Amino acid sequence: MEDKKMSLFYVEPIYRPPSEARSLLITATIGCSSAAAGHCYFCASYLIHKLIPKKRFRVRPVDDIVADITTARVIHGTRVKRIFFLDSNAFVMKPNDLVTITKHAYLQHPNLELVSAYACAQDILRKSDEDLKKIRNSGLNLLYIGLESGNEKVLELQNKGATAEETIEACVKAQNAGFDMSVTVILGLGGKKLSQEHARDTGKVISRINPKYLGALTLMIVPGVPIEKWIKEGSFKLLNSEEILDELRIMIENIDVKNETIFRTNHASNYLPLKGTLPKDKETLLKIISDAQNKKISLRPEFLRGL
Repeated sequence: MEDKKMSLFYVEPIYRPPSEARSLLITATIGCSSAAAGHCYFCASYLIHKLIPKKRFRVRPVDDIVADITTARVIHGTRVKRIFFLDSNAFVMKPNDLVTITKHAYLQHPNLELVSAYACAQDILRKSDEDLKKIRNSGLNLLYIGLESGNEKVLELQNKGATAEETIEACVKAQNAGFDMSVTVILGLGGKKLSQEHARDTGKVISRINPKYLGALTLMIVPGVPIEKWIKEGSFKLLNSEEILDELRIMIENIDVKNETIFRTNHASNYLPLKGTLPKDKETLLKIISDAQNKKISLRPEFLRGL
């Protein structure tokens, strides 16, 4: 049994999107189901699942999640406006369980405006259209999904566990059910060998998804992940900051969306923080990248970059 003191249940380390910094974090699942399957060679979760037994993937009992949501009301009163369901892909939960905890969140927190969670492509694809609409109507508004790359060679290299086409299908399916999608990509994920293809194809896939939000991270090497071994062997070559900027430029050049996509590179891993809305700010963003490439704008130094 979990401790029912006046505190919320967490299992460190915790990962959440930068935009959820002010959200109430509720632990719905622990760990990552994709990491448990051995996927994502670039990700810290790949190691965490292997090295930290308490972070191995599992879904918490619904009654325990509901109890935490109730406890949070006692702790925070009516101040809560956003809730993010931890951990790495809480949307893996069964549809009825997601509905139960989401409805309880709105019942306990009357000023709640947004409920969100990470999702993997398969978490969405295995749910029926009817179930997705039921979850969305309960008040779960926003799903974060890691595309990482639009290039199938890169995804296969990194053992992502989902193809670009599957992620497109999942995002479109969720959007048709009324969810807002926040898609994440990782600059440098293909190394020098696949850099151009990675950037170009990622831009094209984003165009097909046309998510409400798009965030770009830059590859950071977590000690112990397979990429570290590849680097030591010489089979994977990291991009320098100038090459990362070139990838960013090519990706944006290849993004052609009809509806607004809010774009950010505000994650600590990035060399150049950007913010804008596509398509209207496309030329402005490209101009900022060009200025950075021409040394008119300073980049974030290596020692300030982080996961």
